[in-house]
Amino acid sequence: MKNFIESVVRTPGMLFMSILIIGFTVNAGVQYINATGFEGPNLLAAGCLLVGQFAVAVVHQLRRLGQGNATPSLQ
Repeated sequence: MKNFIESVVRTPGMLFMSILIIGFTVNAGVQYINATGFEGPNLLAAGCLLVGQFAVAVVHQLRRLGQGNATPSLQ
């Protein structure tokens, strides 16, 4: 299981999408504190990025399995 998690973390684009999710969530919090009423689009963007991140991880793992590359063991 540890190898699988490390493989997902090293998937291209995961770190960038995680940074964007954190940024949109913080921006939504700031908008909520300031009572501007614009936190909805930021939360929607963060949610869409989360779903996209999951899809990228699944596609990447399926590609690895299709190529016959098993998850590398770090021994």
